[in-house]
Amino acid sequence: MTRLENQEFLKQVSALLEKNSGKSIYITQKRLSYDITKDIEGAAGSGKESYSVLVRVTDGNKDKSKRVKLSTEIAPNQLETFWNEYANILKSGLKGLKKKDKKKAKKRAKKIHN
Repeated sequence: MTRLENQEFLKQVSALLEKNSGKSIYITQKRLSYDITKDIEGAAGSGKESYSVLVRVTDGNKDKSKRVKLSTEIAPNQLETFWNEYANILKSGLKGLKKKDKKKAKKRAKKIHN
């Protein structure tokens, strides 16, 4: 799995969401830290360090030869713009998510309290 440029990653995520409408998409993200010795020693940092973020998306196909895997690394200075674009793509592509029915929750709460 090679890391894509941010814009190419966003284009391919959008295409993957369109292709897999109604199917599962797996999204993972984590902070990238290159200084392993600092983590091992447990030394507390100043808290002002900026780290890159790794974002991965896969379609979760059981057949590994057909599985689509996408990943990108976002630099700390590009995080804000990337998250805005990424959130818009996910909102438009994840149409199958249901909103919570608040009426049912209120009815249940009333039954419990009565």
